[in-house]
Amino acid sequence: MADYRRKGRFPHLRRRSGHLDVIAGGIDCPAVTHPLLARLRDAARQNAVPAVVLQASTLALLVAYGRWAPAHELLERLLRLKLAWGVVYSFLAGALFAGLLPRLVLRAMGRDTGRFPVELAFALAFWGWRSVEVDLMYRAQAWCFGAAADWPTVLAKTAVDQLLYSPLWAVPEIALAFEWKEAGFSWRRMRSRLDRDFFAVRLPAAMVGNAMVWLPAVLAVYFLPSALQLPVSNLVGSFWVLLMIVLLKR
Repeated sequence: MADYRRKGRFPHLRRRSGHLDVIAGGIDCPAVTHPLLARLRDAARQNAVPAVVLQASTLALLVAYGRWAPAHELLERLLRLKLAWGVVYSFLAGALFAGLLPRLVLRAMGRDTGRFPVELAFALAFWGWRSVEVDLMYRAQAWCFGAAADWPTVLAKTAVDQLLYSPLWAVPEIALAFEWKEAGFSWRRMRSRLDRDFFAVRLPAAMVGNAMVWLPAVLAVYFLPSALQLPVSNLVGSFWVLLMIVLLKR
């Protein structure tokens, strides 16, 4: 005879066997309550709204560039500035959009930690470098796959971006940098934070959240001219950071 308690068909029955616990038709076991799965659920839930807003913003920029003259002219100016200044533009744009503006918003919202000068210097340097790094990655992609805006080229660039560059380098780099900041910029204290939970739970959850938010946005960015990809990526990144500040404030 089949044991219907195993299938949760009688929610009033309760049975324990090892880690098995069937209550009201639900199952509580290590495979379900593992910290990684819980963190992944949290990442998916917390990034759902930001992902939709960010992707809508990216699509709006893409459509505006092709259909709305003022937006087209503004982005063309950014393109010319990027071509004229090169890596200097990359650093300054990253420092401004992802470093300075979010810190100013945090301070205006009363969330200054008391270390504003130090954290501002860190944000300017780190996000400026990150922008230079992304610029170099975009250039390498254009050299490898060309600058065409067709589906095969865009999909190839997106795959390298989201399946190799982001999980193997970008997300770990950002996670380690912020662990260092949270440790008070102490290498010794940071090493103590790099425990099993960091590598088995927090870092994989960050990768899932990053893919949810950026995969569709990156797909849209690669349809733009090569020199315009970084300026639009910086604008979208600024939207993302500001949105996260507002959500965290709530």
